[in-house]
Amino acid sequence: MQCRRDPSQCCWYFSLLAAAFLATADCALAEIEPVAILSAKMSGHVHPSICRAHDGTLVVVYQGDDVLMCARSTNDGTTWSAPQQIATSANRPDSIRAAPKFEIYPGTADTLPDGRILVTWNYIADDKANDGYYERALVYSLSSDQGQTWSDQQVIGPVDGKHLGAVRHNVLPWSEGRWLLPLRVGPPRLFDPVSRETTTFRLVGPDGVQHEFQQIARVAGGALLAMGPVLLRSTDHGRTWSSIDGFPAIPDKRDNAEGRHLTTLPDGRVMVTWGIGHDNKGLRYNLSLDDGQTWNTRRTVILLPETPIAARYYSARTIPLDNSHVGTVFMNRSGVHFVNVSLSMLEGPISSRPTQRTGQ
Repeated sequence: MQCRRDPSQCCWYFSLLAAAFLATADCALAEIEPVAILSAKMSGHVHPSICRAHDGTLVVVYQGDDVLMCARSTNDGTTWSAPQQIATSANRPDSIRAAPKFEIYPGTADTLPDGRILVTWNYIADDKANDGYYERALVYSLSSDQGQTWSDQQVIGPVDGKHLGAVRHNVLPWSEGRWLLPLRVGPPRLFDPVSRETTTFRLVGPDGVQHEFQQIARVAGGALLAMGPVLLRSTDHGRTWSSIDGFPAIPDKRDNAEGRHLTTLPDGRVMVTWGIGHDNKGLRYNLSLDDGQTWNTRRTVILLPETPIAARYYSARTIPLDNSHVGTVFMNRSGVHFVNVSLSMLEGPISSRPTQRTGQ
């Protein structure tokens, strides 16, 4: 069937159709091509993490062959240095016995208030087949030069004779130089790197349950968000918490292979980035305009909708780059990748979101 309208009228007509499409619930958009940080066949617990140093350098850390690897960018992710080993991460802690099976399991990369970069990981020693021995020590190292060199490793814990296990969410700087560790198993812990003391951080929502496996983030106005089975918010430094309804990235069980990551923006807005399932495609973004108090599922934008992106255990992580851009690091079977995203693609009325053509 041919269009019998004037060509200019056709363009106007199809523009209306496009606007109507954009007003639907989940809006799938095409966007710029990701930049490859590492192009290689990948599998396993790669879990790339990203932070931005005070001088603007981007630091990405991920699992290599029995060692953590670090890549850096000084131009907002346009180009990346060749990944280098974080040599200290290859060392077995003195307190962990040698075992026939071991693994370096990555945690997170974070920028501390004093400008140092903190990287956490687990050294896993497994001799279960012999005598049931299994240890999962929580280890960290620091860099004072934007990820170029790293301090000797330090172990956090054990507590009551048991290692703390994995930190899969970002470490949150706390008062008096302490760090808030959102542990994968058990309640969060406050850690003092000077005294080496750890204390339990009580995080109980209206249901009276101390949840685990939560990301804890501080918004620009000072409120705290805790993303677990539900999204919680605190305005009194974590003493009490309330539930937030309508959050678009609530899982249906603790490990449902959905990678989720909260990003707080300097102007008070909060973003969640997530994927769904083992065979996830695309990056889902949703932006709260009022520091995480309310969410609108109709604001969800899907970028790279045809690109396989690992979602399990939070493989996609997003950080603010400046007032108008965020950057997301992710992995798939072809490597570790980075994409610079304009906030204009994720904000504003749904019907006015910009799109990009993928071809003629």
